[in-house]
Amino acid sequence: MPIASQLNSPIREPPPSHISRHRSDTFIENNAIDRFRQITNAESNNIAPEDSKNGDDHSYDHRDINAYRRKVGEIVHDERFDVFILILIAINSALYGVATFPSMKQNADLISDFEKVDLAILIVFTIESSMNIFYEGKRFVRDGWLMFDLIIVLISWAATKVKSLQVFRIFRAFRFLTKVQMLRNVVVALFSVVPAIAAITVLLLLILYIFSVMYTQLFKNFFEEGYTTVNYFGRLDLTLFSLFQIMCLDEWSGIAYEVGEQDYWAWLIFIIFVVMSAFVVVNLIIAVICDALQILRKAERAMLFGLSEDEAGEWEAKDNNSNEQVQTEEGRIQQRINDMHRMLDEVVASQEKMHRTIQYLSIVVNSQETKNLSSGSKVMQ
Repeated sequence: MPIASQLNSPIREPPPSHISRHRSDTFIENNAIDRFRQITNAESNNIAPEDSKNGDDHSYDHRDINAYRRKVGEIVHDERFDVFILILIAINSALYGVATFPSMKQNADLISDFEKVDLAILIVFTIESSMNIFYEGKRFVRDGWLMFDLIIVLISWAATKVKSLQVFRIFRAFRFLTKVQMLRNVVVALFSVVPAIAAITVLLLLILYIFSVMYTQLFKNFFEEGYTTVNYFGRLDLTLFSLFQIMCLDEWSGIAYEVGEQDYWAWLIFIIFVVMSAFVVVNLIIAVICDALQILRKAERAMLFGLSEDEAGEWEAKDNNSNEQVQTEEGRIQQRINDMHRMLDEVVASQEKMHRTIQYLSIVVNSQETKNLSSGSKVMQ
């Protein structure tokens, strides 16, 4: 049988999942590649693909492994399996929080039970990573999310042997990033705007340094002279920390009031720094992240419809305009329907008047005919 006709045969695809949607395309692609290799290997040995399992051919083991791989792929991409792993991640994360309670630390039996449950969950995570490695093969190392899962599992196993690393077991909660699509999109967006965020961070550090030098020169003796209760601006490092506190809007007004009692004009410098750091720069970072999410949305739409990012952006703008036009058109249609209802009511009223008029004319005509007949009968007599 030709290869092309066999490649067109249906491929078993796992049920759609909103959780593992990012790997469904990989699943289909891997199945297609496995099927192609299976068919080409069988034809190279002059054996029909559907009959290669019946003989004692050396390709039997390879085909059998491919069948197992496809079965494993169906399991790891199944929505129920992903939900099960998510539940385990949530339980494991909650247990680490419970383990910090004093009553938990003082009970040896509870600690032993906790370690057993933690080990059982870690074994399940290890089996999941092993199944992904078996199914993906060499493609496993090219999937950053799967590699992230594997690194977390390896760190967890190292924590079971090295006591000082046990604090890093809570890193398993990061596996939510690999399982939840919305969280994954946020992480991808953050990494895509790292250069822009780095530039804004450099600008923020420059602002902090300039104002730190200025504040240190202006107010370095205020604590020694008793004008402030804390040494906010005695040295450059103390000033940097104080300005960071002011940038976070953490009780900055109290610092400003203490300094302003001695120098009334100091409030102007504080307000300028707060506006430049807390409002302008921080909002710039938020704007860059929002822009990255918008770009990511365009990229996803471009991949979905086979468009470039510019075409996807134009398509999205047209879609928004069409939605507004649809709303406007819906209003116009509703107005037309209302007008038609009024016209129909007028037609019905006109028909009723016409019906009454016809009835009246019929009565008049019948009456006139009756008079004519009676007068004719009298003439004949």
